[in-house]
Amino acid sequence: MKFFCSRDKLIKNLQIAQRAVDAKSQAAVLRNVLMDASGGKLNLVGYDHRMGIRTSIDCQIDTEGSITVPCALLIDILGVMQEEQVYFTLEDSSMKVECGRSKYNLSCISADDFPPFPKIEGKDTFEMEAGVLETGIRQTIFATNPDDHRAFMGGVLLNLEKNEIKFVSTDGHRLAMRKFDVPGGALPTQKVIIPTRTLNELLRILPDAGEEKVKVTVDVKSISFTLDGVFVTSRLVEAEYPKFEKVIPTRAEGQCRINRTRMIGSVRGASIMARSKENRDLIEINVTDDSIKFTSSTQDVGSASEELEVVKKGKDIRVAFNSKYILDFLGAVEEDEVVFDYTEELDPGLFHTDMPGYTYVLMPIKV
Repeated sequence: MKFFCSRDKLIKNLQIAQRAVDAKSQAAVLRNVLMDASGGKLNLVGYDHRMGIRTSIDCQIDTEGSITVPCALLIDILGVMQEEQVYFTLEDSSMKVECGRSKYNLSCISADDFPPFPKIEGKDTFEMEAGVLETGIRQTIFATNPDDHRAFMGGVLLNLEKNEIKFVSTDGHRLAMRKFDVPGGALPTQKVIIPTRTLNELLRILPDAGEEKVKVTVDVKSISFTLDGVFVTSRLVEAEYPKFEKVIPTRAEGQCRINRTRMIGSVRGASIMARSKENRDLIEINVTDDSIKFTSSTQDVGSASEELEVVKKGKDIRVAFNSKYILDFLGAVEEDEVVFDYTEELDPGLFHTDMPGYTYVLMPIKV
């Protein structure tokens, strides 16, 4: 095995494949990345039995072959090299890495010991705009809870219907849903739960995809995404998602409209006095005729009060929420104005904007 390639491109693609490498695995081969030089391409694969990533770059090959190398160590070595081209030569189980006057030798593990990369052969294959996938993940992923014993909370539900895509998440305290209409009705009917970890890694890759289409394939127990030369495959969360529609309020007895930027500042300010274990980041919201007040207090520490003007209709309300959950919503939207719909102090609050498609339901805290 002998080849050379661009150092910068190799570093970038190793960092992508590394996201599926289990750096803490007891099996040394799972801490490695598979390098396969063939057909004018250097294919890089990271796989930990739960998630796999395969990417490739152009390279000049003298002798084809494959081997696994310590991923993190190779990235560190490439990072200190100065020249653009880096040369690799495999001798027995040692990889010689040369760049200018820099020379390193890496102990490797046979490619035969690397776990077989899964093949996704599901009948349900469709395309999705990269921007739709990125927005759907970004506006829901923070409401998952991978540590909960209820498996369905450890991922985002991808609910596909003929002409509609829904991303749904919940951690038991809130529910986030992002809906997209798909003209033409070309989608399969599917409901799958994608693990939070997989979606976090996709978020890191998606900004580089631009306006590309993402090819999605769904199998019985797995899902794959192909975008911008990167192939990502993952096991699905094997659980049944609850009927989330029942949680979403269908009526409101009051509503207020608030400037998003000012609300972020006020919620952050009020939360300063709500950081104790007893307060659980709790802030109270008091909506009256033309204002909304955010307050908090901690015994032996102090209190805080922030007030904003609002456009209100309907009844007044006094209700308590977790301030971090409110800030998650405010950080997930971009519109200048947000809307808070409410009924009673112990009923779920509904946060949204005038841009259709995004719904955020937040359970109140009993004071």
